[in-house]
Amino acid sequence: MIPPTHRGRCIALGLVFQLIAPAALPAQWARSPLPRSRADALLEAGLWPQAEEAYYAQSRLNPRAPTPRAALGRYLAMKGAALPGTILIEEALRFGLDSSVARALLAPWRSVLDWRSIATIRSDSSLRVRPPRDSTALFQLPLPPRRGAGGGRPVHDRDTVWADVVPRLIGSDSLYTRSPRIGIELIEALAPSLDVATMRLTLHTGGRARRLSPGERYPLMRDARDVRVLMTSGRILSLPAALRELAPSWWQVDLVRGVLIVR
Repeated sequence: MIPPTHRGRCIALGLVFQLIAPAALPAQWARSPLPRSRADALLEAGLWPQAEEAYYAQSRLNPRAPTPRAALGRYLAMKGAALPGTILIEEALRFGLDSSVARALLAPWRSVLDWRSIATIRSDSSLRVRPPRDSTALFQLPLPPRRGAGGGRPVHDRDTVWADVVPRLIGSDSLYTRSPRIGIELIEALAPSLDVATMRLTLHTGGRARRLSPGERYPLMRDARDVRVLMTSGRILSLPAALRELAPSWWQVDLVRGVLIVR
């Protein structure tokens, strides 16, 4: 996917916010361009605390070695700390990391940071959503119909477009296709929460400054392919599969902090 321009991102988010009223199978990681390490094996096995220790340990052994530094940056970005992660990858590039590897590592997280930077609202806001069409999606978000040529009236101004929100980094590339989809990165900075009974989605202000909501917490990690939930030590599910298994009455995905909250 070619990341959209900043203007394209603003247009896509504008479409989302026009309708906002204030107020399982085991998951598989995308292949890293870096050499496989013990830390990677621990991560894939669902031993996330041990993996974190291994990523830090291999980086501390030689702080200027580019591969361990880039691996730690990738891990931090997957955990939610996209900015510190990209900084470490950029440092690894200066320390000798292959430029093509660095570009591959940086691309998804720079896109995430761009979306986060423009997804801002003045107060918590909510809107009604629908259950997803696709079992790999989270919910359907209502979007205004596409405008006609020349920016005039919508082609079908009475037809709301319902887009599946998927936990993959696809941006707004599939916004107006036969099966509309948008990536969760468009709204992840707003820590979306869903009341399942009413299908009321709330988008929250505050970023890392906001308080965590009460409820049971599960660690989250993500790459370009999916968002994954650590159900128990050694057991990982994709986010949609985890939500089906947990069957909560309310849930919140906070990808900035790397946590799923359910109750």
